[in-house]
Amino acid sequence: MKIKKLISGIRFRTWMYFVLFSALILLLLAAFQQVLFEPYYRNTKIHDIQYVVEDLAKNIDDTDALNRITVNNDGCTVIINTDGSTHAEDSIGVSCLIYRDKKVSTEYLDQLKASENGELRLIAQFSDNSQEMLIYGKTFTNPDEVPYYVLFNTPLHPVVSTISIIREQYIYITLIVLLMSFLISLYFSRNLSKPIVSMQKEAEKMSKGNYEDVHFDDQGSYRELNQLSETLNSASQELAKINELRSDLFANVSHDVRTPLTMIQAYAEMIRDLYADDPVKREESIDIILEEVEYMSKLTGDMSEMTKMQSGQIKLNISDFDLCGVIDSVADKFSVITREEGVTIVQNVEPELLAHADKFRITEVIYNFVGNALKFYGDDKQIIINAFRTQNGMIRVEVIDHGPGIDHEQLSHIWERYYKTDKKYQRAHKGSGLGLAICKAILDQHNAVYGVESKVKEGSTFYFEIPAANIN
Repeated sequence: MKIKKLISGIRFRTWMYFVLFSALILLLLAAFQQVLFEPYYRNTKIHDIQYVVEDLAKNIDDTDALNRITVNNDGCTVIINTDGSTHAEDSIGVSCLIYRDKKVSTEYLDQLKASENGELRLIAQFSDNSQEMLIYGKTFTNPDEVPYYVLFNTPLHPVVSTISIIREQYIYITLIVLLMSFLISLYFSRNLSKPIVSMQKEAEKMSKGNYEDVHFDDQGSYRELNQLSETLNSASQELAKINELRSDLFANVSHDVRTPLTMIQAYAEMIRDLYADDPVKREESIDIILEEVEYMSKLTGDMSEMTKMQSGQIKLNISDFDLCGVIDSVADKFSVITREEGVTIVQNVEPELLAHADKFRITEVIYNFVGNALKFYGDDKQIIINAFRTQNGMIRVEVIDHGPGIDHEQLSHIWERYYKTDKKYQRAHKGSGLGLAICKAILDQHNAVYGVESKVKEGSTFYFEIPAANIN
């Protein structure tokens, strides 16, 4: 089991791939030496001798140049001029096959003259020492179209001894390369796997639900690993928030459900035991029970709607509608509460405001904003609703209260479910505690600009912007 775990690790595999890559290169070099070296040498020699003959033809009238070219290329040269005269240069002595005993070998000259393409290319064997010789000849013509011939002969040196030397060197090279590849791959595999192992240990903490103590360190020069560390750090922070919100959610929901259930049970028992014969008290108790049932229904409904919105199950029904009428209807819905508490809703709304959005959902947003303002109105007992067109073709809606306001550090959290600015949960007045979270989900679906501006002891302004209808 330990061996299987070892060989499946990134450190071992990186090391193995590096060593195998080095071994493959060495095998290719060995194959080149054993199989391709000699044919490559022969083909290169034949290719080079063609250029030598071309060079000889260009310098046919320069004896010194002809001698230099012949010596530099370790061969012998025979040139049959257009007038039939012979010019010969020899740097290999008795090994020359095309010119021996101061005579041109008519065998090779006749073959050159008889060739269809004006070229002679062959490998002959020198009988005295079995030395292979390369002979190349070509027919040229002068400006008067009179042919002349250039023959060149050079030995093909045996490469067996050369290969033997290279093979012996190759053994040492192989040992050195394998050792270096082993050490270098070990170094790189260790440095590559070390940050991953460190990240894996931190990830194990996350898997056990420990989000607070998790931190993925910067991984030096590895850009991808640094990006992964940043992503995992963000993920751990978000998971910590989610975990905290989950705990708060369970606590708050259990509180919200337990309280009405307790009241329902208590008043039901009172009806049964105390008020069976008192119609007035019985009706009051029944009204309280109905209110608590309504509250529980509202709570479960809001939670269900919130879940659907966040999962994308609710689709928007975009249309053009009269925003002025929507604001009037929302204000009317709160008329009973405002009369009871002496609160005035002031509407500063531009006439003929046609919006392009989901009418039902935007109505819900405004309703929740006004309902939230009713919980925190100030001494002036005024809630102000502003609605007007902006310069960029949008409609901006503002709901303003002059209540206690919200601390700057807490502004970004108020859209979270059940978040309370004093960090002490209290049951929401005639609400489920999900109103602003639902507003956020709706406005996010609209891709709307929204937010809150607030100053402690001065009040808060909740706002959003939606597109105006195109009436052209």
